[in-house]
Amino acid sequence: MNIYLINLDRSPDRLQRMATIFGDLGLDFTRMPAVDGAKLIAEGKLHRPERAGLIYQLGPGETGCFLSHRACWEAIANAEQNHGVVFEDDVHFGSGLAELLSNVAWIPGDADVVKLETTRVHALLDRTGNKLALGRSLKRLRSTHTGASGYILSKSAARKLIALSEDFVDPVDQFMFNPACTAWADLTIYQLTPAICIQDMLVGAGSQVVGFQSTLEDERPELKSQKERLSKPLREIMRPLRQAWMFLNSRLRGLERVRVPFS
Repeated sequence: MNIYLINLDRSPDRLQRMATIFGDLGLDFTRMPAVDGAKLIAEGKLHRPERAGLIYQLGPGETGCFLSHRACWEAIANAEQNHGVVFEDDVHFGSGLAELLSNVAWIPGDADVVKLETTRVHALLDRTGNKLALGRSLKRLRSTHTGASGYILSKSAARKLIALSEDFVDPVDQFMFNPACTAWADLTIYQLTPAICIQDMLVGAGSQVVGFQSTLEDERPELKSQKERLSKPLREIMRPLRQAWMFLNSRLRGLERVRVPFS
């Protein structure tokens, strides 16, 4: 399948790093020039949506990011292959990427999206799934698991996303991977676990870390969860009740609540 790498013109260091990684793995890729939000402003091409999104108001960087992914979707929709894979340029890979991308036989026929990354937050997955090589499995994703730094997309799903995003108002990862946003209801999404992809800022301490600063963090407001808005004593009372409820609810639905690991 074709590999599409999103990369800003002003980030040649990231491109060089990714080219080296793909070269060492024997993988060809197509660089997709990222839409630069700063240039959208300078050229007077940035138009605020008339309505606010469910998450927060998009800034120029988030808008450019969405348009960059949309360009990848268009490339996948127009390609001969039935699947394409999209990566952002600040990712780390686990073992076996070349083997994973060498064929599509392992991808379920009903899969619109296969999410290859983890953001190390709790997510709900089907308890059972397809076992793959290298100790990985593929399970349906049943709850929010944002992040769009690595995913496989079918040709038909690319066409769906293009149609659904003509008037986008949410960040691209929320748009795709949050049940409250536009695309979720139209997509069948699988999660690879352990994930084979993770963003640099989430790797943690260690020799792998490159130290790339996200180009979008300054635009994103601090989103506090409900438990963070509660007082500490009340959080301590609510925590075991909340955990028990989430465990029971997921079990009754045949799901598991896990932090998808990276390997």
